[in-house]
Amino acid sequence: MKSKDYPIRVVTKITGLTADQIRKWEERYSILNINRSSKGSRRFTDKDLELLQLMLEAKRIGFSLQEIGELDLLTLRNIVNNFQGTSQDVPYPELEKLSKSTKVYFDICIEALKEFNISKLEKAIYDVAMELGAVYVIHKFMVPFIKHVGRLWKNNSISKSQERFANAVIKNYLENYRSSFKDFDSSKPIALIATPKGQKAELGCLVNACLSLATGWNNIYLGTDLSSTDLVQASQVSNCSCVILSILYPLNDESLGLELKKLREGLGDHVEIVINGKKSNLYSETYKDINARVVHDLFSMPTLLEDLKSKAIS
Repeated sequence: MKSKDYPIRVVTKITGLTADQIRKWEERYSILNINRSSKGSRRFTDKDLELLQLMLEAKRIGFSLQEIGELDLLTLRNIVNNFQGTSQDVPYPELEKLSKSTKVYFDICIEALKEFNISKLEKAIYDVAMELGAVYVIHKFMVPFIKHVGRLWKNNSISKSQERFANAVIKNYLENYRSSFKDFDSSKPIALIATPKGQKAELGCLVNACLSLATGWNNIYLGTDLSSTDLVQASQVSNCSCVILSILYPLNDESLGLELKKLREGLGDHVEIVINGKKSNLYSETYKDINARVVHDLFSMPTLLEDLKSKAIS
């Protein structure tokens, strides 16, 4: 599969940066090295997009561009993913990550969920997907929207029924996107998508499924709450190259560490374990012990999956 590339006008929509900011960053900081087309225009890869978004996130948590501008992708990714904040000054931090173009649709979606207006909510989601593209709408819009809806409910700003309504519409969109990939391609590696035993957050699992399909993996979707025994059996029968797990809630399950270690033992060293989830001090050492690839922020997921796919087929 040919790697995707993007013109600068698309990148500005996805990142919220202006074209002038992107040009200046490339001129000043060696971490950015954008390819050019035969006509001399910038063409951005998924890795370039990840770099820009990591730079934005590093700025948001307090690093200067001068501090990070000469690093490499792996180092910057580790800095952002391992950062431990000590305070939360913004009650709704996901709003800070929205670009001007996505904020408009975000507000429409909030209005629609409060009105239980399904057609309005669905239209706004599909409209922003047209703006950002099928992959980037997930982590630049849908995931912030899901987080925001959860916070609104916890703060008693919306009802439980409104929160369920919004999640159902998002789930339907993700299911429709996942089901649009119907053909099994024997030239592509296989990824199992699940959550481990005790983890029941289905939206996180669906997000992983959509991102793996979009980056060229064959997809076996198993859903939530799977034991290590079930996952190992599915892996062996399917001959998968990767198991992608969503670990979001709870973050204090002491039995999860044992399940993950059993999973690694059953899979052996040749199957990659990718974990997408929230940070948890209880789980972090286990992640290291089982040699899992861990992503705490979704903008790193597409390039990680692209890299693992290349490794699997080489």
